Amino acid sequence: MNRPEFNDVYAKERARAHNAFGGKVVEIFYGAKDADGNPTETREGVDDGHGRWFGIRCDDDYTMFVWEHSRDEGGEVEYGTEYGENAVQVMESQLEEKRQLCLQAEKIAREYEGDDGEEKLAEIRAAWDAMKDWGTPKDAELSKRFEKAFAEYAPRAEAIKNNKAAKEAVVAKVEDIRSIVNFKEAREAARALLSELDEIGSAGDENDDMFRKQVRDLQKDIEKRFQEFRDNKDANRAAAKEKKEQIIASSKNILANVSNWKAAGDQLSGLFNDWKAAGSAGHENDDELWGQFNAVRDEFYAKRKEFFNERNEKFRKSIEVKKGLIEEAQKIADTKDYSRENTERMKKLDVEWKAAGYSGKDENDKLWAQFSEVKEGFWDGKKAVINSRFQQELDEKNARLENLKKQVEDLDYRITIAETPAMREGFEKDKYIKNSQIEDLEASISALKDRIR
Repeated sequence: MNRPEFNDVYAKERARAHNAFGGKVVEIFYGAKDADGNPTETREGVDDGHGRWFGIRCDDDYTMFVWEHSRDEGGEVEYGTEYGENAVQVMESQLEEKRQLCLQAEKIAREYEGDDGEEKLAEIRAAWDAMKDWGTPKDAELSKRFEKAFAEYAPRAEAIKNNKAAKEAVVAKVEDIRSIVNFKEAREAARALLSELDEIGSAGDENDDMFRKQVRDLQKDIEKRFQEFRDNKDANRAAAKEKKEQIIASSKNILANVSNWKAAGDQLSGLFNDWKAAGSAGHENDDELWGQFNAVRDEFYAKRKEFFNERNEKFRKSIEVKKGLIEEAQKIADTKDYSRENTERMKKLDVEWKAAGYSGKDENDKLWAQFSEVKEGFWDGKKAVINSRFQQELDEKNARLENLKKQVEDLDYRITIAETPAMREGFEKDKYIKNSQIEDLEASISALKDRIR
């Protein structure tokens, strides 16, 4: 706002610079009167009824904090903020708090590498938003600094996030490498993982150390297993042979008792992983054992393929039938003929739909949605026709009801002017009959309204 004007040539402004917010604290004294009630300059220690406007000035913009009106204006006190007399102190405190929040945001933006950086910044943002914007140069300066910190954090955080995801994908291969039986291949694969990690940028020091440790632990495990293998070569081969024989027996059992091909396939895949982890049973045994196991796998996959081919053919036929039912239902609905014949046929289409069977997860729900939409269109149309007929009948009965009520009103009048008791008795009898007709008609109208849905 511009400088307050009080139409007082004696109004006096005092201003003192205030570095905390980059402006000046201002007091304006006005409205003083001498003993004769004439305008005069404000004097300290004199009860001259003067008013006091108190606030701040930034450049040429004034902001009111407290306004003690002059005696002529009623003397009431008006506050420009919810902080009352303490506005300047609160402003100073909040500006200092904003400066501290800037420092915190800048530290996170430039140094922090934790996963919860966004949450920490959100807390800082909430604390910032809870404070008032006083509209001072210092507010603008701190706000610019604050937003700059947030802008700096975003790309850096995104890079750390992407690097972390990339490194997680790398170390996700650790367990696969752990199951490699050939120690030379396992060593080479572990070294390749370290190289991949080194090629990816930082995911934060803590995360980087954690990812490298996972690969280092893998390398230690490989070397430990290699030493154990060398120390127990014969025992290991005997154990591997026994394990592979058990795997072959389990695979044959799966093949002989398939009730769900997907679940059985998952079980067989698990056995294959167990096979790879079993280790070598010696060259003289490995080829023969593998031949037995692979023969079971080949038979399983052949039978599974045959099963799914037959199932897909059933799906194809089901889809074909359902598309035909949708087409027929659409033709019936398009006629807008809601005869008994068409109504019964639409009902039978539902029976034929169920008989068509399942169409597969990719098509079943989609076809049902199309079929339901067409059917709903037909039944909604039929309902509209029936309701239209009921509405016409309702309108006719309402007209009759209105006419009967007018006749009763006329009879009431005739009763009051009847010249003889016999005439009055005749009119009352007619009124009784009309009222009975009205009751019957109102009941009929109520029943009709219930039928219109």
